[in-house]
Amino acid sequence: MKWRKVLLTLAILVAVAGVAGVTAVVLAYHEVTKIDRSNPKIVLDEYLRAALVAKDEVGVDLYECAHPEKLSDLRAMRADLDRRESEFNVQMLVSWGAMTSVDKSGTMELGTSLTVTAMENGVVQGRQTELWYFELIEDDGWRVCGATRSLTPAPAASADS
Repeated sequence: MKWRKVLLTLAILVAVAGVAGVTAVVLAYHEVTKIDRSNPKIVLDEYLRAALVAKDEVGVDLYECAHPEKLSDLRAMRADLDRRESEFNVQMLVSWGAMTSVDKSGTMELGTSLTVTAMENGVVQGRQTELWYFELIEDDGWRVCGATRSLTPAPAASADS
């Protein structure tokens, strides 16, 4: 009888420890994989990576605001790049540079140069750089709500960059 109580107590302790361990792992996983929307530049970087590099609609949705109608210019750009890849059998690579910011009380405007490089069999076929401005709003963290291509040409990239 005494051994039954000891074994029952041990079984309860093992079960409690197991539940506590699983809970700790789940909480740690949640913390590590949590979306960080605290910095507008990081949000824009992640958004551009999802939209223009990975072509990941789920990733895009994580960083867009609830009403992303003002992102149609960027969507059109992505569609045009996809069309050119298919039509000319090239790979269209998009990169961006440093970001400038203007804080507008609850919104943030970030500017960056988007560089599109056409590659065919690992050889650069062409490169174009455009200046873009992005509007981000503070809504449970920063979210991208607008994208506008500047009419002013972006400064030419140096051969060293």
